[in-house]
Amino acid sequence: MTNYPRDEFDRVPEFNTRVGSHHAHGWAQSATSKSTGGKLLWVVLAAVIVLIIGAASFVFAPQLKDSIAGAGGSESTSPTDENESQEPSASESASESSTIDDADVLFDQRIGVYNAASVAGVASAGKEAVTEAGFTNIVTDNWNKPAETSTVYYMSEAERITAEKAAEALNIDDVLQTENIPNRVTVVIGSDDPLELNK
Repeated sequence: MTNYPRDEFDRVPEFNTRVGSHHAHGWAQSATSKSTGGKLLWVVLAAVIVLIIGAASFVFAPQLKDSIAGAGGSESTSPTDENESQEPSASESASESSTIDDADVLFDQRIGVYNAASVAGVASAGKEAVTEAGFTNIVTDNWNKPAETSTVYYMSEAERITAEKAAEALNIDDVLQTENIPNRVTVVIGSDDPLELNK
């Protein structure tokens, strides 16, 4: 064995973890990559599970909501309860039959009742109906042209309630204001037969 002087390469630490460059992708690198790949796999699996749950909720949630709402609605009211709540009492029916205060009606106001139905006796039947309602100044005649819809006309706001009272007595729905009428309150009875004379 030869004796050479010691140099820097002879001074190697006894415990050294250094490896050569050819070991850079060795077992340490592969172990690190395996552990990272395992974590990534769990992340992907969790994402897939979340997507599946979200898709299931999107598909089945509306059906579940409808079934719950249907069950709750069927228990809330029964057909008998609905019928009882919709049927007015006798006092309510009586109060709804007339909403007009007779104190505001001008019963002595001149009212013209006209036959526009081309059926004999319509104006006379209309006069009888408004007389029974309390009106005292009534004239009758034929209207100048046929009309399908019965209407009560009035000239000004002062006669509006009186016109509404006459319309109520004759079962007429249309009450209109106009100045082009022969009387301040004018009833035109058309072929819609509000007095049910043809029944």
